[in-house]
Amino acid sequence: MRKMMVLILVILALGIAPVTAGGTAANSSNPLVARLSSLNGQAFDVAFTQALIPIDEEAVEMAMTATLYADHSTLLRWNQDFVERKNKEIRKMLSLLQSMGARPSERRAGVATAHVKKLRTLRGAALEKTYLPLLAAQLDQSASLEHLATGKASRSEVRDFAKQSVRMDGQESTTLRSWLKQWYK
Repeated sequence: MRKMMVLILVILALGIAPVTAGGTAANSSNPLVARLSSLNGQAFDVAFTQALIPIDEEAVEMAMTATLYADHSTLLRWNQDFVERKNKEIRKMLSLLQSMGARPSERRAGVATAHVKKLRTLRGAALEKTYLPLLAAQLDQSASLEHLATGKASRSEVRDFAKQSVRMDGQESTTLRSWLKQWYK
């Protein structure tokens, strides 16, 4: 039952809470952030990590799909670096969960989610016009969770991970949106 609730909350969270220019999340409309806000200690650390893993795994699947069908070589190179970075972060989160005696509640590695399926039907400019804002929103979702964890995580390694990741996800979201404007005014 708990796993089903986490799954439902993750799905609902894909409504995506934007990150403001100042880097803080607009959390009031995000049920996952609201749920995590009510947790403390190791319960928060585990729930945060369990929530972030499937979001990041889906982002990797989307990036790998876009690498096959996108036009801009800049985006193709960026996708390769992004996939490597996110996979490293996912391995780190899996290790953190293990050290807390927990396991992931959901995995999306190799899963063709609705977003991935949609991207697989597109090519070139149509793919990029869909992919860039979609992945930027996914990064905003991650940044919202990571921003929360920078203040709430009880384990220093979870807090440090969140601090580093929130900065990178915010920068990458901004980069994707700038490319969208630059390439498709």
